[in-house]
Order: sequence, then C-alpha cells, then structure tokens
Amino acid sequence: MRFPPLISVIFCRFCEGRSASQFCYAPVIRAKIILLFHLGFIMSALTDARAYVGGLSAPSKMPCHSYNLPAHKCNVGSRLAKLYGSVCSDCYALKGRYLFPIVQRALERRLATIHRKNWATNLARSINNAPFFRWHDSGDIQSLRHLHNIVDVAKRTPKTLHWLPTREVGIVRDFLRNQSAPSNLIVRVSGAMIDGPRPKHFAHTSTVHDRTIPTDSHVCPASTQDNQCGDCRACWSQDVGNISYPHH
Repeated sequence: MRFPPLISVIFCRFCEGRSASQFCYAPVIRAKIILLFHLGFIMSALTDARAYVGGLSAPSKMPCHSYNLPAHKCNVGSRLAKLYGSVCSDCYALKGRYLFPIVQRALERRLATIHRKNWATNLARSINNAPFFRWHDSGDIQSLRHLHNIVDVAKRTPKTLHWLPTREVGIVRDFLRNQSAPSNLIVRVSGAMIDGPRPKHFAHTSTVHDRTIPTDSHVCPASTQDNQCGDCRACWSQDVGNISYPHH
C-alpha cells in the first residue's frame, strides 16, 4: 500500500536526528497503520453487508449466528400451528421475546430482503467464514427461489457448516429433483407431529418426542445442559441421520 506524500514526510521526519545504530520505528508504525486501515475496511464492509440483509440473529442456545424470519409467515408451519399435537402447535417463536416489537421489526426487515439481487453475496459476507451457521431459529424457507439463494450462500462460504431445519417438504423435494445441496449445507426435514415418525426419503431429518423416539436417533442433549448446545454439533453433521428433540 502506498501512502500520500504527507504521510511519507511524517515518517521521514520522525527519524530525523537518529544515528544509523538507532532503531527506526517508522516501519513498525507503518505496519500498524496498514493493519488498522485493513481492519477498519473489513469491519465497514461487514457492517454494510449485514445491513443489506437485515442483520443476523444470535440465539442464546446456539454456538453461532442465525438468520431468522417471522414464524407466522411459515407456509407449512403456520398451518401446523393450528393443529393440536403438531410440532408447531406450541411454537416457541410465536411467543415470549419473539413477540417484542423490536424483534418483530427485525424479523420483517430480514424477510423483505431475501429476494434482493445481491442477497446471497451479502449474506455470505455477513457470515464472515464462521465455522457454523444456523438457518431460521424462527421462520422457514419461503419459496424454491429462496432455497436456491440459501444454497448459493452455502457455496460462497465453503469453510462454514450450515444447518437448515425445515418443514417445507415440497420445496425441498422440488429442489432435490434436479440437484443436491452442497456438502456443507445440512438440510434437515422436520417431522410434523410430536411422537410421529421421521420423514421418509430424506437423508437428514428431525423429530420431536414426548415418549416415542425413532430408532437410531440422536437425542438432543440441550435440555440436560442448561438449554445449550455445549460441544454438541450433531445438527450440522452429515453422519447423523435423525435428531430427536424433547418436547418442551
């Protein structure tokens, strides 16, 4: 990086009067200025990218950021929420802090951006090479186009493991007819009913149980460790077929 003449003059005058045996601090100062300049540029670009996509969320349970949307705008989930015994009938994202006006505004703000031209590019920048990312701690895939955009984000962030839980079976099935998700994106299709079977014909699924746990399931340990993921990363693992969550 080349500095303007004025900065070069300052560096030169800083060393005036020093003998050849004395240490010159100008290169050290120059290096620190370059580092600060780059850090400032990176933080500014990150801030701009997150503003473009409406910001990220930070669920207290998760070891990473997430991107959430309004739960009442779920295509399948909004119908399941009216069905007694369904996994959405007591949806945590339709109560509690999710109902605060400031949270609702943030959810709607993100929803308004998902079909913007440069959404995938800016969301990938927002993730900033984090090791893990969770999609939709509230809300779900809105359309096939939306899923394609999410896949684009995953492809742009190959160092990040993405977990996408969804009840949008039809959208996922339409997508998988012609292609597959990248290896760093785990699409987990969720069962519809509490104590119901795991969805068929999908490699990665999830269920919710009160009493009945599907065979060969990994049981989420969060309820036994202060509602935290802790060191568990099963949801992001290609090797875990079904995860069963205790109903709460």
